[in-house]
Amino acid sequence: MRATARASSASSSDEVFADAANGTRDDARRDSRRAAIGGLILTAAGFSPSALSDRAFAATMPDSEPTGLDPRGRLRRCPATFNCVSTSSIGGAPEQFATAWTAPTATLRDAVNQLSAAVERAVPDAKKVEAFTTRGGDEYLRFEMRGKLGVDAVEFLVKNEGVGDRGWEGDAGTEKDWLVTFRSLATTVKYVYPFMTPVSDFGEQKKRMERIRREVEWRRVGCELEECENDF
Repeated sequence: MRATARASSASSSDEVFADAANGTRDDARRDSRRAAIGGLILTAAGFSPSALSDRAFAATMPDSEPTGLDPRGRLRRCPATFNCVSTSSIGGAPEQFATAWTAPTATLRDAVNQLSAAVERAVPDAKKVEAFTTRGGDEYLRFEMRGKLGVDAVEFLVKNEGVGDRGWEGDAGTEKDWLVTFRSLATTVKYVYPFMTPVSDFGEQKKRMERIRREVEWRRVGCELEECENDF
């Protein structure tokens, strides 16, 4: 009875404030829906994500995904929500997997030098930020460059071993070609608000790696035969 009495004695001013608060929340919901729909329409129309309003997108921290080798000494897989392609992303999303290359150079150092030069030609703004030799003799390279959504990181690990004989005719004469693994990663992830759907860079990571491969004129593993060379 006391609770009922207190509720019935609430002042009209309290009701006014409650109505105002409800109205503010309704306005906020409408604004959010409009921002989301507007962002989707602009994206579908082909506008660059960077040209859209800050209200429609939010970004993660640029260093949210580490670069470098994993504890096994391999390049890392692609994180699920990133625009990324990696030769280590086996068993994940098909669009995040890339096939390794073969480098038919006389020495491992020749392969590294040719690869570095090809990156600079294919991506003029690329900057080499890290390079080292692993204990096993593999060569690691990391470049930073401008991407569609921010800074991209491109990593290579040129293995100190040949591809080997896999028992098919495409291996003839290439058993000692150096194995080139890589990962290309957009270090910033942007999301459509309020759905938290990652914004796509429309396959830019894989397209860039193909430009570099064509520049250095190396083949993909398994595509040593001419008929599969253009199967991309």
